[in-house]
Amino acid sequence: MRFVVRATARQVALWNAGGLRIPRFSINAWPISIGHELIRDMLAACEEFGVAPDTFEVETQPEATYDEAMCERLQRFRNAGLRVALDDFGEGAIHFRSMRDAPFDVVKIPVLFGKNAGRPYDDAVITATVAFARAIGAASVIEGVETIAIRDRAIALGCDIGQGYLWSQQVEAPELPAVVRAIARDGSTLPSSSL
Repeated sequence: MRFVVRATARQVALWNAGGLRIPRFSINAWPISIGHELIRDMLAACEEFGVAPDTFEVETQPEATYDEAMCERLQRFRNAGLRVALDDFGEGAIHFRSMRDAPFDVVKIPVLFGKNAGRPYDDAVITATVAFARAIGAASVIEGVETIAIRDRAIALGCDIGQGYLWSQQVEAPELPAVVRAIARDGSTLPSSSL
């Protein structure tokens, strides 16, 4: 994990130095890797590359068991100034009882539901997820935004942030500034990280 953390922080610092402000960046972490060592590595990378800790986000998986010990570990991330996101909410074996004290800053709605926004079942799941996120003080991110129609439906359902191919497919790091500039000029997309 240390290599991924350092490489990510280094790249964000390069983008920032080149004038591309990166408000937040995420890494996926399996439950077994979430602990003191990862916090230490993330904070060390932030210090080494001059990146603010609150722009660094660790994404946890729905397969994690959000028992008291896991919630305490996640809270340590937040206490250190780092952010915590729950990835793919609604997939996997999620038990709401075990998530009562989980300290999330972001709840991500999976591609499966995002791509089908506008269908009654998927809209109901998106709406419920947005309500859950708001109730715990977290932002909602909808994945799978591929069309303007999906973007507009996500806005109507109250999603805070969109993620998907409407804005860009995966690109190499040096290409990202040009993609962001193109998004800012394109009337169908928005220049900020929000919908």
